[in-house]
Amino acid sequence: LCRMGELDAALDAIDKWAECGSLRSGLAVEDKNHQHQSPIPSFKWIQAQGDDDTNTTILNRRDIALTTVGDLRVFEPADVSLLRAAADKHFAQTAGQQTSRYTMQYEGNSEVHLDDLCSADPDLKLRIDRILQEKVYPLVRAAFGEDEDEPEPKGSICVYDSIFVRYNAEQAKAAGLRGASQPLHQDGGIYSVNIALNEHLDDSENGFTGGGTFFEALTVGDGDDYIQRPSAPGHAIIHKTTQRHAGAPTTSGVRDILVIFLTARQPEKSEIEEVTWRVERAMRLTPLAKQLSREKLISCLKLATKNDPTSHALPYALGVHLTQEGDMNDPSDERWEEICQGVESFERSIVLNPADARAHYNLGMALSDRHKYAMRTRRMHLLPPPQEAAESLINALETAIQLEIKCDEAGCSNGINIAEAFLTLGDFVLRLKNFDLARIYLNQVEACIKGVGDTDEDWAQSMLQQVSAMLDYIHENEAIVKL
Repeated sequence: LCRMGELDAALDAIDKWAECGSLRSGLAVEDKNHQHQSPIPSFKWIQAQGDDDTNTTILNRRDIALTTVGDLRVFEPADVSLLRAAADKHFAQTAGQQTSRYTMQYEGNSEVHLDDLCSADPDLKLRIDRILQEKVYPLVRAAFGEDEDEPEPKGSICVYDSIFVRYNAEQAKAAGLRGASQPLHQDGGIYSVNIALNEHLDDSENGFTGGGTFFEALTVGDGDDYIQRPSAPGHAIIHKTTQRHAGAPTTSGVRDILVIFLTARQPEKSEIEEVTWRVERAMRLTPLAKQLSREKLISCLKLATKNDPTSHALPYALGVHLTQEGDMNDPSDERWEEICQGVESFERSIVLNPADARAHYNLGMALSDRHKYAMRTRRMHLLPPPQEAAESLINALETAIQLEIKCDEAGCSNGINIAEAFLTLGDFVLRLKNFDLARIYLNQVEACIKGVGDTDEDWAQSMLQQVSAMLDYIHENEAIVKL
């Protein structure tokens, strides 16, 4: 239907698809008619620092995730032991063969779906169902029910999927990795529940080192606590699936966790503005868009954005396709408008998520490309004033560099080419005849390339040749000025 351009009909099919996803798990569904009297775990919010320079209504909400605290845990010690024993049995039976249905697999990680464990152990299923009904579902309602921008689901909360993950540091290091980890990503569903199942070295001499959940949003500001772990085995960290995060490298020992992805059933009375279904629509439209022709792809992404206007990933994806997939040699007004819309899309993504180094990086690159395109097509009069344009590009790329350095230090890099960012900065300010600043940026290029050991790569050699030519140009012009 998306390929045919029938997007309205496609939405109906996607809603049914999402409903099928909510039926996939055999674990207990929230019983909204039953009032639970059992206490739920206490929790506190993990919060990101504010950003005064981009102070908007959206950014004022700085709650990133909740972490449970206190004596009452989501999983009590007996629950943890039961679950880990079931996982141990499964891994022994499969002799190391991967049974996870997820395609994103890293060396050192072993995964098994909770539904598979529960199918083989009825006692485990009974215990998990009780934990969901008495602790997990009420806890999510209590924590996220007062969010005015993204209200809680009207339908019953349920499990979209759940997976037991074992991070083995030694196996990962044997494969040449820093540790056992997961890359930066967003989850499916609407809420993610991450439950610790064993102890860190800080709490036990037999514990693992490293590990934890790296939250991209926590890299904004001066703080360095962007890796978070539940306070003890059985405790949990819960966040919305739209929060980009990663599994920080476990550097020694074995770390076990259970991750539960929650969604919700359609309410008995369908609500047009039901947040759950708008989020689900956007989540499912995005991968579909990548399979379409460019024109339909852009329309599909715009429809996804309309359904979930709070998602930073959608304007980011739209910006990538508008700026990078089109023909930069096309001088038409239509292509110029696409480039400008792409810049605006990256800016919107940054407003929604100021911590995404990729968005800042691609905004900086898009501003540079827009400047060059305007020069070639005689549209310089349509650009912002030179000083404003320079400040925007410099801020975008310097912010990208700062954020990516934090991600890389945590072992959760976006894969941004920092050397290229410095080269673009040097090239741009050189065009503005700011020789001193250009030299500072250009000198960083070689340092970055040497730092990652890529000096002999073809792209690195090409970049270093460009740097040499620019530095020669600066030297020649400074010599002329002195004469």
